[in-house]
Amino acid sequence: MKTILENSPRRLLVAGAFGLAAALSAGLAQAHQLWFEPDAQNPAQLLLRYGELEANMHERSPGGLDRFVQLDAQRLTPAGTSALALSKQTSGFASAVGPEESLTAIDKRYPMFDTQRDGRALRTWWTPATRWLPDLRARAPSLPLDIVPTGVAADGATEFRIVFQGEPLPGAKVVLSTPAGWTRETLSDAEGRLRFPLPWQGLYVIGHYHLEDAAGERAGPQGAEPYQLQGYNTAVSFVQRDGLAALPVVALPAAAKK
Repeated sequence: MKTILENSPRRLLVAGAFGLAAALSAGLAQAHQLWFEPDAQNPAQLLLRYGELEANMHERSPGGLDRFVQLDAQRLTPAGTSALALSKQTSGFASAVGPEESLTAIDKRYPMFDTQRDGRALRTWWTPATRWLPDLRARAPSLPLDIVPTGVAADGATEFRIVFQGEPLPGAKVVLSTPAGWTRETLSDAEGRLRFPLPWQGLYVIGHYHLEDAAGERAGPQGAEPYQLQGYNTAVSFVQRDGLAALPVVALPAAAKK
């Protein structure tokens, strides 16, 4: 499997500023994603973030965090799943569980937005979701668009699988990122498998944005809400405890932060 892109922290600073401008013009949702990470202020709990990890951009409240309408978080255990309460903070949603838990979160009621295609604005029903992994053992997918480890690691790389509506998603461009701006991109194979090196200690997020030409309507508070596209943006996050010391985080200028 061929690696397509690798960014240094310095290159990311420029790319992050360009990506911010592009996201603002095309709709923030396409560039942003959800992910869990250990809460720096309280390591006994996880914080659900919204933004762009590799660009050190975190949406806040009041602001982008307030777009979420119906976040559904689940705690996954060998005995089954149970609902997990999330508490909105200034910089994310706090969950009263620690990094050793396995979690998912999804919002199927995120406000619709327009996606530009061939000079037309197509109303898009976008579904952001995320999964937190306490370890890289094999997991079963459960989200509409999901990325899970297969439990296979060889030749310095760890294998994952991307699944859409229960079926492998081939040819998907999947992006791995770290808080320092080190990124990799790869394409999933015919079975939805993909492999990434994990050389650094610390937090990793692996994500993919998927579009479907699927028109319809969803029920909204003011009645039916028609859409012409369905978008899915799922990320999986975890902490790597072994390897090289984590790269330093490159902060964006204050004006570019969210």
